[in-house]
Amino acid sequence: MVRLMKYKEVVPIGTALIIAASTFGLGAVYGNWPYDVNTLWRHTDPNGISKSLVHYQTWGESPNYIHHTLHFVAFLGLVGHFIKLYKPDEEAKYFEYGSLGLYMVAVIIYLTNLRTGVVSCITGKWGDVDFETGINVMAASQVMIVLVLVGVLVLQGGLYYAQWYDEQLKLEFYENEAREAAAAAEAQAMEEEKLVKKGRKSKKEKEKEKEKEKEDDGEKDDIDGIELVVNKETSGSHGKRTRKSSAKKRKS
Repeated sequence: MVRLMKYKEVVPIGTALIIAASTFGLGAVYGNWPYDVNTLWRHTDPNGISKSLVHYQTWGESPNYIHHTLHFVAFLGLVGHFIKLYKPDEEAKYFEYGSLGLYMVAVIIYLTNLRTGVVSCITGKWGDVDFETGINVMAASQVMIVLVLVGVLVLQGGLYYAQWYDEQLKLEFYENEAREAAAAAEAQAMEEEKLVKKGRKSKKEKEKEKEKEKEDDGEKDDIDGIELVVNKETSGSHGKRTRKSSAKKRKS
C-alpha cells in the first residue's frame, strides 16, 4: 500500500521551490544586466539607452509562453512559501513570513515597474517621464528585485542552517542520554552481579556452617558415646569392687 507523504517530508520541497524560483528570477535579471550597466551605472556608451530600449522591446514582443514561463516559476515560489507556512515551526514562522514578504515585494516590483516599463517600451507611452528616465527606472527596479531575492535566499539558507543546527543539538542530546542510560544500566548490572555473587557466597558460607555444625554434632555424639562407655566401665568396676568387699565381710 502506498503511504502518503507526511508534512515534514513535503517541507523540503517547498524550500526547493522557493530557492528555484528566486534563482530563476535572479537569472532573468542577470540577462538584462549587460544593458542596464550602460544606462544606470555608467554612461560611456552613447548608444546605451537605445540598445537597452531595443532589448526591452525584443523582450516585450517575444512569444507569450516566454513570459508565462517566468510567471509560472514565480507562482511556484509562492506555492513553496505556502507549503512552509501551512504548519510553520513556531520558532521560525516569522522568518518564513519575512521570506514571503520579500518575495511578494519582488513580484510587485516586477508587475508595477518592470512589466509596465516593457509595455511602455513597445507603445512609446511613458506617462509623465521621458523614455530615458523610464529605462533607468526599470534598471533600478531590477536592482531592488535582486536585493529582495537575495534576502529571500539568505533567509531560506538561515532557516535551513538553524534547523540543521537544532537537529544536531537534539542528536547530541539523545546520544548523551543514551550513553547515560547505558552507563546506568551497566552500573545496575554490575551491582546486581555483585549482589548475586554475594548471595552465592553467603549461601556457600551457610552450607559450610551447616557442615561444620554437623561435624561438631558428630564430634559431640562421639564424645558422649565415649563418656557413656567410660561411665559404664567405671560403674561396672565399681560394682565388682562392691561385691568383692561384701563377700569378704561375709567370710569374716
